Amino acid sequence: MTTFELEEYLEANSQIVDNFRDKYAAFLNKQNADRPTNKKWSSLRIKNETSSTVIKFISNIQAKLSSAMKPRQRKQYAAWIDYIERNEIIDNLEESLMDLEFA
Repeated sequence: MTTFELEEYLEANSQIVDNFRDKYAAFLNKQNADRPTNKKWSSLRIKNETSSTVIKFISNIQAKLSSAMKPRQRKQYAAWIDYIERNEIIDNLEESLMDLEFA
């Protein structure tokens, strides 16, 4: 499963990606509010930074799942779905995301 496929799967089956995106954007906006006027980031830069971090977030999830799976499993999309469902990955990610705070 590619990072793009994982993102699509997570978006179709949970609110993890949206919640992470919202949380990170709120963090960047709070940081931006504390910056001097001449050093504030544009909304486009905040959006781009958020998108970049979301991709890294999903890539990290994909890498951790991949390392926990057997090499033969990694080659089949259905095996990824089975692994995610069998190990309640979405539930675990949602719980972790509730506790996540950016500093």
